[in-house]
Amino acid sequence: MRDDGCESLTNRPERLGECLRRFRESAGLSLSGLARKVNYSRGYLSKVETGRAPGNVQLAQRCDEALGTGGALARLAQAQAQARDARPSQGAASADRTWATSTRWQRQPRPDEATTGHRPDAPLARGELPIPSATAVAFMLALDEAHNALRAVARADLPPSARHDPANETLHDARVYAIRERLLVLGAAPLVAAAEVAFLRLIAIRDAIRAGARLDGADYHRVYHPFAEGLWAFRMALRADLGQPPLTPEELGRADWSDRERCRDCGERYRPSA
Repeated sequence: MRDDGCESLTNRPERLGECLRRFRESAGLSLSGLARKVNYSRGYLSKVETGRAPGNVQLAQRCDEALGTGGALARLAQAQAQARDARPSQGAASADRTWATSTRWQRQPRPDEATTGHRPDAPLARGELPIPSATAVAFMLALDEAHNALRAVARADLPPSARHDPANETLHDARVYAIRERLLVLGAAPLVAAAEVAFLRLIAIRDAIRAGARLDGADYHRVYHPFAEGLWAFRMALRADLGQPPLTPEELGRADWSDRERCRDCGERYRPSA
């Protein structure tokens, strides 16, 4: 066995999911039991173990803590993520095409495939959106999709005990975690920083809805409006990354980016600061 405890008995490297299943079964834990410990849904853990989802470093770290594996899973997850970045696979190319389709641009060459001669100050033609920017657009769309799905969970009027898994699944189904990992590797620092603010504010919405927040309640609006502001700031960071001039709220007929003045529940008592 290697030091990290994750090695296949065959000639091929062991996948994160295979290693996770081995450690989980050795600990005598069911998928449901592990899901409760790491705050991920049972369905998502099942996908990771069976190879239908790649998993990520954050999940691996939580599983290491829950199973007492000394960081073995996190090291394996990190190594596999680095291998995917260094050696693009058919799956990665397919993911690029998926994200590019969602933004209506075709997949662009990776840095080692790109040709020279394009002036950085020249306008981007259709099909020329760089991979980091396409990833950022995909992340922006994923955040919005997850938020809409979270609203559907809240609208179902479930008790908090029945909201936990559906709320968690919204972020996985929208591929928020997977695209975030890619953006953290590819994005420029200002873009990543703005994306992280929007991401953390979405997590605050998820937590509020898991705790029972209603769409017409103060608990939801307390976290929604900062998220709306953060998402717009992320959009502006993406515009800057693409060399586009900034937009102001006034140009779009808004008081600010928080959506408070357009909110049915907050609009009457909202007064934008000077």
